[in-house]
Amino acid sequence: MLTFYFACMKPILLFIISVFFVCNVQAQPFSLDTTFKINYNFYSAGSGATVYNLNYEPDGKLMIYGCFNNGFHNPSSMLRIYEDGSLDNTWDYQMNDCVSFVKRLNNEYITLSVSLLVKFTYEGQWLDSAWEHNLDRDNICGVFYQPYIFSDGSILVGTDSICNVVSDKKRWLMRFLPDGNVDTNFRHNTNNLVDRIVKYNNNKLLLTGYFNKYDTISIFGMCRTDTTGNLDTTFHSIITSGIPYPIYVQNDGKIIVCGDMKIIGNPTRLRFIRLNIDGSLDSTFNNFNSIVYIPNTPCAASVACPTTDGGYLIGGQFRQYQGYVHNNIAKTDANGFIDTTYFNGLGIDSVLYPNLGIPPYVNSIVKGSNDNYYVMGSFTHYNGVKVNPIIRIHGLSVGINEVEKEKVKVYPNPAINSITFTGIYKDFKLTIFNAIGQIVLQKKLITSNTTLNIESFQRGMYYFQLINDKAKVINGKFVKN
Repeated sequence: MLTFYFACMKPILLFIISVFFVCNVQAQPFSLDTTFKINYNFYSAGSGATVYNLNYEPDGKLMIYGCFNNGFHNPSSMLRIYEDGSLDNTWDYQMNDCVSFVKRLNNEYITLSVSLLVKFTYEGQWLDSAWEHNLDRDNICGVFYQPYIFSDGSILVGTDSICNVVSDKKRWLMRFLPDGNVDTNFRHNTNNLVDRIVKYNNNKLLLTGYFNKYDTISIFGMCRTDTTGNLDTTFHSIITSGIPYPIYVQNDGKIIVCGDMKIIGNPTRLRFIRLNIDGSLDSTFNNFNSIVYIPNTPCAASVACPTTDGGYLIGGQFRQYQGYVHNNIAKTDANGFIDTTYFNGLGIDSVLYPNLGIPPYVNSIVKGSNDNYYVMGSFTHYNGVKVNPIIRIHGLSVGINEVEKEKVKVYPNPAINSITFTGIYKDFKLTIFNAIGQIVLQKKLITSNTTLNIESFQRGMYYFQLINDKAKVINGKFVKN
């Protein structure tokens, strides 16, 4: 009889245990996606590794690149992988030099390797020595910096030492034709180094560097041009010292910039700002230097990747963000104010090989094809777990109960003087927190349509929590303008 009882109960117990297990191990937003695994030993040389960035390929593959030669196993410093992390074995890249930039044109790659531009085939074989000869011949004795490559294969790039011109006509900015020869029709120049050129929109480019003049116009550190090199005089740089690095251009044309900068009218050095379309400071953004960063790092926050809720994942080399302890990664709202819900663990860890010599950092974050994110840089752990220097983390949609999410509406958002809660939440207790976690209001809600006066609230992001006597919790946020 007992044998029959246990035989009947066994599948029921297994079902209950399995349901409990599934409910409790459900992935949380920005937790590690353990299904992404790269079968490559980045650390076998014992000197650490850095993944700089990732490019999505037209065929759905991913090209990752950086400094991770392990000394004996090819490919090195560039890997082409599938989205599950498995290696594309058709890629046979044989060079051991670090790669800081990759652009694919048709079935070829142009890479920036040890400050030299090099071409490779789709399979990874070195290509087109004539192109490289034209590019280097009597034109440059130093190095190339981050270029902009046009769809026809022509290149606009900053350089630091030109061979075939006299010193008073030295060119810091050059354009090369698709065959690698100098475009002699390009006559624009700066008076000092241009260290990066990035896309602003389909018709314009952003140039940054050590210059304070473009052609004959005074402009410090940052300018905007059209694709033929003509200066956009509607953009006025407010930078007065330091080098700005544009890390994200929003759809509305505003520019998120990192660096160690001073700007017009502000004596404080800033690390993270947003500029309006005309180059002026966007005062609605959390422009601040309250990132506790590692000394001698040019960008405490070096990447801003948009999230599905309109905010950003911020990565870099920092220990605190807006007063909260966060190791090298944080979640913010659309205006740069921290979202305290996430990244409260160890984050990008401080556990390193002793001979690496530098603290860990996040170099780039790229949104995946689903609601997930690839995080790359120089690190060995994420929330205490040993990882490669490229990981994939879950997005915001993981673990969200969409039915509960739709029950509560908050409007207007952003709000100015009042905010209204409407939905199915009768007999809930409401708690509102400011951006640094302080409680600013608590109230028992007895109806399902409540308007609150927030005129006395300071401008910024606020978080709310609704909880009833059954411990049912609904979270959300709004902005006070």
